[in-house]
Amino acid sequence: MKAVNRKYFLAPLLLTLCFSLPGRLMAQSLTSGSASNKENTAYPVFAVNDPIYYFCSQQGVPSGSLTARSAGSSVSFLWEKFDPATIKFLNYSNFTGSVSTLNNLADGCYRASFTENGTNYIFRAWVMNGWVTPTATITQSTCTFLRLSSSATSAGYQYYDLSNGKVVVLTPNFQYRWYVGTQYIVSVQNPLISSPPSQNTLYRVEVTDRAGCMKSAEVNYVSPIPVAKFSWSTPQQNDPQYVFPQAPANIDFKNLSENSDPGKFEWYLFKDRAILDKLGGGTTQIDSFQTVIYDDNPLYTYELSGKYKVKLVASKTVQSLTCRDTFYLPQEIIVDTSLVKVTPVFTPNGDGVNDKLIIKTRSLESLEFSVLNRWGKVVHHYSSANFLPEDTEIAAWDGRVNGKLCPAGVYFYVIDAQGRDGVRRRSKGFVEMIW
Repeated sequence: MKAVNRKYFLAPLLLTLCFSLPGRLMAQSLTSGSASNKENTAYPVFAVNDPIYYFCSQQGVPSGSLTARSAGSSVSFLWEKFDPATIKFLNYSNFTGSVSTLNNLADGCYRASFTENGTNYIFRAWVMNGWVTPTATITQSTCTFLRLSSSATSAGYQYYDLSNGKVVVLTPNFQYRWYVGTQYIVSVQNPLISSPPSQNTLYRVEVTDRAGCMKSAEVNYVSPIPVAKFSWSTPQQNDPQYVFPQAPANIDFKNLSENSDPGKFEWYLFKDRAILDKLGGGTTQIDSFQTVIYDDNPLYTYELSGKYKVKLVASKTVQSLTCRDTFYLPQEIIVDTSLVKVTPVFTPNGDGVNDKLIIKTRSLESLEFSVLNRWGKVVHHYSSANFLPEDTEIAAWDGRVNGKLCPAGVYFYVIDAQGRDGVRRRSKGFVEMIW
């Protein structure tokens, strides 16, 4: 009988031929179909390295599995396990057949031997059961960055030199991958997250060791990061002829801030830009703010025409950390300049169209309006020291004096108005009444 010691040479060769040349009859092997990972030993002394099969399971639950195969003949399999104390292989199990599988194997080196067609075959393989227990924590949380941290423990992976029983310890080679939901972030054990999110966020880390065993851990981030934002509108009736509201302009500020504490908002309303430009030319320090409001959704009236910048500061407090965010309105709030215009013709004929002499006004503080006939007699007069936009209709002339319609013809008007932009508006001219 010819003896072949596969321990030193043929076992690795046969595994290669079995997969590379499937037409050959040499199919004797020792493999595992359920291993999570595989690598080879690096014995310090022993001449021939062996495969290491890793199996992921729960801590303390062996799940190793090895399968020995003949080329098809029914043979007697002898299973042995290496004892590092005696540096010997000790009997473990026996089986007769063409395939022999051992399950629920603990850590160790297993040897399967059998004789087929007069040839002795000897195979070896290491079984290592693996598990991973990770942690995920937040070690630092500031207004500008967030520090995530992870650690892990795993099974102790080691094997022994088959010549002298010397232990070879393998490092776990942990790999860390962080996620938010299904979105991958970074492969660092303790990543620094700059510009942390303004929403409460669940971070997940997946830790994988050299055995291919993976488990995840989660940590919930309670965000102290506010996002300041707002919009504005005015209840003032929109006149399609004009783009901007007139003074006095009531402005409703709508707070759109996210992750912010109510009752802790600061609204900084700047002075008119023209005033700031004028005062800013010198060396004297000036106060840029017209007012500061602390309401969540304030209503403010701009009494004067101008261009106004607005800043909102939002804050959020988590434990003892308070973070703030500032939002500037991208475009200034423009309150229209003063304006007085008189229609050249009106027709008080009662058809409901252009029946009154209505003057067009914008942003006036006071108004003096008189209409005179051709002989210089005042037929209409209106005066107001606190003229409001809705008073325009009040100032209008319906073409009557004491309820009696005046003769058709040309009339003369005089206007003396003070604008809320500080400009005095004087105007005079003729208007024709037709009926």
